[in-house]
Amino acid sequence: MRLAVGIAAIALALTACTASPEPTASSPSPSAPAPSPSVSVSTPAEPTQSPTAQAIACPTWSDDLDEDASTIGPISFAGVCVGQSFDEAIATGAPVTSPEQCPWYGQLVQMEDPGFYVTALSDPGSPGASIGFFVMYWFGDPLDAPSWEIPTTAEGISIGSSAAAVKAAYPAATEVSFDDLARGPRTQLVVPTGPATTYNFDIVDGVVTEMSWGEGLSAGGPNGDLCAL
Repeated sequence: MRLAVGIAAIALALTACTASPEPTASSPSPSAPAPSPSVSVSTPAEPTQSPTAQAIACPTWSDDLDEDASTIGPISFAGVCVGQSFDEAIATGAPVTSPEQCPWYGQLVQMEDPGFYVTALSDPGSPGASIGFFVMYWFGDPLDAPSWEIPTTAEGISIGSSAAAVKAAYPAATEVSFDDLARGPRTQLVVPTGPATTYNFDIVDGVVTEMSWGEGLSAGGPNGDLCAL
């Protein structure tokens, strides 16, 4: 099954009032839990476009998530890039929506079936001014994700990939463990992709269950609630 989705279809699936839920380390739930009151987001301090974003041309937005243009890049997802403001991303055609209670949280894809979400995060101190990183969630058995052909990195790694495949694709990957402020213990494989950028793959039972990428994540993370009342 493929995730060829038009802008209209994605826009209908997006909801402006509910943030995508935080996955758990065992059996993710397909419905979003109520957000908790704490907020801790690792994003670049400056709202202006980063040198990384300036140095790499942002691809053109594509509403077909199976196309090469939507392959996850070190600073991009489907034509939305680190350093862009939410308004700049929207101007390219990207369906960025933000819950009223956390305007720094820009939802790009929210598909309840099969439970696939992608979000762009900006600094809560300057909501929407500059995207710092992205998070991709899958709420279901991660081993089912590849059958939907969800977006991958250029090396073919995504949710559902094995930890061994991540290490083979990225020999520089480093294992990082930390206690998440909201979710408890997490283990990630962190892959440097540039001077200030990384791919972060959450690993549970030897399988990638979540992915985050962009700036400010080199020590692991993001850590804590990304959207809270």
